[in-house]
Amino acid sequence: MTLSKTTLAMTIVALSIGLSACTDTQKESATEAEEEAKEMVTQAKEKSVELYDKTKEGASELADDAADMAGDVKDKVSDTYDATADKAVNSMGTTEERVAELKAETTEKLKEACIASKKKLGQDPKDC
Repeated sequence: MTLSKTTLAMTIVALSIGLSACTDTQKESATEAEEEAKEMVTQAKEKSVELYDKTKEGASELADDAADMAGDVKDKVSDTYDATADKAVNSMGTTEERVAELKAETTEKLKEACIASKKKLGQDPKDC
């Protein structure tokens, strides 16, 4: 039995050394995996920052373009409003002149019709 106890003890020591070696290898693998994971996280963070900066820059450019377009639209609307207002003022002036002309013409025609009527009726056209 002494031999088997010794063999058993040596076997246990050999297994312990083997397990110890496996554990060291596993620890190294775990450490390497952890380092790789940290590196991947760092790369992902850098990529995220880069994408964020590009997105921010693009959004800023879009905002600038939108502001420029809004300014252009405002200018065009203002110009159109001014042109329309000028045309309306000119049109009103022309309309007022035409109304005055028509009123004068109508008054003259009514006077002529009144005189002609009074003459046909044998009355004095002074009242016209």
